[in-house]
Amino acid sequence: MIDKKTNIATIIANLHITGSGYDLLRYIGLPDMLGKDSDLILYVMGKNLAGKSDWVTIEEVMEFFRHVGWGELQLVKEKRRGNVFQLSGEVIEARIETIENIEFRLEAGFLAYVMEQITSKSCECIAEVKKDFVEFQVMYSD
Repeated sequence: MIDKKTNIATIIANLHITGSGYDLLRYIGLPDMLGKDSDLILYVMGKNLAGKSDWVTIEEVMEFFRHVGWGELQLVKEKRRGNVFQLSGEVIEARIETIENIEFRLEAGFLAYVMEQITSKSCECIAEVKKDFVEFQVMYSD
């Protein structure tokens, strides 16, 4: 038997699925199973997922978000103590409109970790749902 080590980039490059199954698991199944600890666990899960690959540029992260169906990620502001990103697109608008009490902690954790890799600074990220997009505030703690 051959021992295979499959990284996240390989999985994403080879799997093409619709987002509805993901949305059911992500926004209904996981929070229901995880209960009151859902927010923290999803944030840490996002950081752990991001740690499965090496990230060098923000453009790579934007392409990843687009490819996995998380939406269109854009860097909208660079600050001395962090960055502001916007996540938008039809899929984001549909999720905001359809899912009650929607949150984006998995994506926030993911973005926090990749920005740590890119900037070599400790980062945390907060997601704020707006009318038709999500704003991520990535803050450097160093």
